[in-house]
Parts: sequence; C-alpha cells; structure tokens
Amino acid sequence: MLSIYPETEGRHRHYLVDLSESFTYADAMSRSLIPSLNWLRVFEAAARYQSFSKAGQELHMTGAAVSQQVQSLEASLGRPLFDRLANRIQLTPEGNDFLPTVQLSIGAIESKAAALFAPQRIQRVSLQASHLMSMSWLPQVLADFERVNPSIRVELWMEGAQQRSTEPDLVIRFGEDPDLMRHPGRLMGLTYVVMCRKADLPTLTSVDELLKHRLLEMIPHSMGWMGLLNHNFGPTRSRNLKLEPVDTTPLAFMMVSQGLGLAIGPVPACLPLAASLGLDICPLIPQTPGPGNYYLEHATGRPQSAAALKLEQALHSAAQKSMKASASSVLPGGLI
Repeated sequence: MLSIYPETEGRHRHYLVDLSESFTYADAMSRSLIPSLNWLRVFEAAARYQSFSKAGQELHMTGAAVSQQVQSLEASLGRPLFDRLANRIQLTPEGNDFLPTVQLSIGAIESKAAALFAPQRIQRVSLQASHLMSMSWLPQVLADFERVNPSIRVELWMEGAQQRSTEPDLVIRFGEDPDLMRHPGRLMGLTYVVMCRKADLPTLTSVDELLKHRLLEMIPHSMGWMGLLNHNFGPTRSRNLKLEPVDTTPLAFMMVSQGLGLAIGPVPACLPLAASLGLDICPLIPQTPGPGNYYLEHATGRPQSAAALKLEQALHSAAQKSMKASASSVLPGGLI
C-alpha cells in the first residue's frame, strides 16, 4: 500500500510518498481498469451475439443483468463499447478493436485450464481371456498397465461367462498346435508343476506318498497326472491314481488350499493365483515342459485402436518378463 504523509514548508504543504510497502494483488486489482474479469466474458458474449438478451441466454443471466455488467465495464474503461440503437446494439470502434484481445485471452485461459484440470477422456479396451488367465496372471498386469496409462480402462471378459453382442478388442487364446510357436501374437508357452499346501510339503517325499493324495485332474488340460508321472517316473508309477475331475484350474487350486488334494499348474500363468492362495510347488516332480501356448488375436472387421495397440504391446512385454522370471524363480522347494 502507498502511504502519504503531509509536510509543511512555509505556507505550502507538500506530501511525501512512502514506497517501502509493496502492492498486494488485491491492491492491483482495485486500481485495475477491469476489476471484474467476469465483465470480459459478458462483453465477449454480447459482442458475439450483438444482443444482450441472447448473451444472457448463453450465460444463464437476464438481458438486463448483461446490460448492467457491460455498463460497469464501460464506466471503468471510460469509453462506450456498444452503440445502443433502437432494436439492437453494435460495437463502437473501440469495442471492435478490444474484442479480439478479449477473445484470445479467454481462449488461452480456458485452454490452459483444460490442460491442467479437465478430466482426461477415458478410452476403453475389451480383453477376453480364460478363467485361469483372468484370475491369475492378468489382474496385476492390467493394474500395472492402467497405472502407466490412466486414460485407458481395460474391460476384462472371462471366457464363457456371458454372451455379448460385440466381440472383444483383444482375445487371449490357448492352443496346442506346434505351429503356434511361430504365431505373431504368441504370448507364452507352458511348463507344468504340482501345487500343494505348505503343510503338505514335509510328507511329499516320494511318489508313493504323493499317490496317497487325491489328484485333481483339470479336464481342459492336455497335461494330466498320468502324462506328468509317465514323463518323470515311467509308466509303472501311474497305476491306481485317485483322480478326481475338476472343471477349471482356479477351482482346483482353491480345493488344494483347503487340503482337498494336489493339482497340476501351468507355469507362468498359474503362479500369481497360487501365491495368493498360499500354495507351494511340490519339489518331488520337476518343472515339466508341456504342450500349449497362449496367444493374442485382434477383433475382426474393425481397425485396432491406439489404446488396444498399447495394451497388446504391454501384454507381450509382461509375458516376456513372466517367462524369464519363471525360468529362474520356480525352483525345487517352492515359489520364490
């Protein structure tokens, strides 16, 4: 604030101005030619429509309120901005010269506000996958993807869960054809391990001990108990198996977690679900290569969106990391 002190010299009085105190923003605005920035928006709308009433409709004000704010701006500037004619208004030369600057300034403010504060437009991508992929490998992968891409939301559709009117943008499929090793959308191959509870590990010291347990046989798996035991111990070891069919790997894993048997798990797809249920890998049976590959396919008949392309790239990257991690982290004795 300015401070002014009187000083008398003879018959004349002088005034000293103290500039030691700084101006505040409020002080500057109180001395501004335009103390209310809202007047500018009202002026711009009135100039655009050449009508106070139409400007009021856009600004949710009465025509009289628009006229009053324009008059306040004119009084502050000391010049008329409009000529008031019988049935209309028109800009004065000063108003016409002032309008482009006002419009440019309002546009710049709104553009900056949108860039800084407006919510981003959400892009949606649909992805369909099997029960195991949907419940095990994908949740963490999709959470990491959305954290890096906050404007993209992935809708995860579980295979066979619901009939939909449109096909998904991306589908993770499983197949056993050897040619899938060369498929451009291949995500990962599989190896197989036996999953058990940690409490069961001390007793699983021999094949005979293992065969005392109920062996949960996942119907969709090409690698079943007989194939796994034959591969590692020879055909004689696969007799008198207590096989119990189960529909899905997630269901089998939940049964294992409750002490209802042992289950075969495809690695790396099954590892997150196994870890969340507190399961461990039985060290008696080594990690065994098996048939099958997961691969990606696009929706047919429509171009791939930029968001779907980003997701596809992220899935390939995550699959490569999972394959490398499973090769080093799945060791005899459990999940590391």
